[in-house]
Amino acid sequence: MVFDIEATGLTPWYGDRVTCICARDSQGKEFKEVGEEERKLIQSFLKWLRIRTPEEYLLVTKNGLQFDVPFLLARLALTGALNRETGLFLLDYEHFDLHLLTDKWVTLSDMAKLLKCSPKSGSGLQAIRFWKKRNFAKLKSYCMQDVITTEEVFLKWRGLGG
Repeated sequence: MVFDIEATGLTPWYGDRVTCICARDSQGKEFKEVGEEERKLIQSFLKWLRIRTPEEYLLVTKNGLQFDVPFLLARLALTGALNRETGLFLLDYEHFDLHLLTDKWVTLSDMAKLLKCSPKSGSGLQAIRFWKKRNFAKLKSYCMQDVITTEEVFLKWRGLGG
């Protein structure tokens, strides 16, 4: 199961927040939401995730171990909604992070180019602009394209014997 979040910046403890979450499981079921109410957005995603058990699913991200998961947990903690049932269960999933494939920083865009996968549709800075302009359709589309690209890179890497 691949997922990605978008946020207003990089500092969850100092005011930046989650704006969009997209995911796709191995059966092709998708989660695509933008949320004015951050707590509801995160809880909606976690409810979607919860029915996909850690015994059956692997989380796949690009830099999710250092960003996406800690950001989600920090934001839940700040809203007073973090406990085992509402988010800590995320840590029960085995997590494959594309970021750890190399000792060097390689962007998802560069990984996609190298492996001839679908390209990203933009940058995280564009996602922030989409949020500020309330262009939620473009924000959701951008985030979902990151999920698609991450999935393709993972599958191509795995197919190469990774």
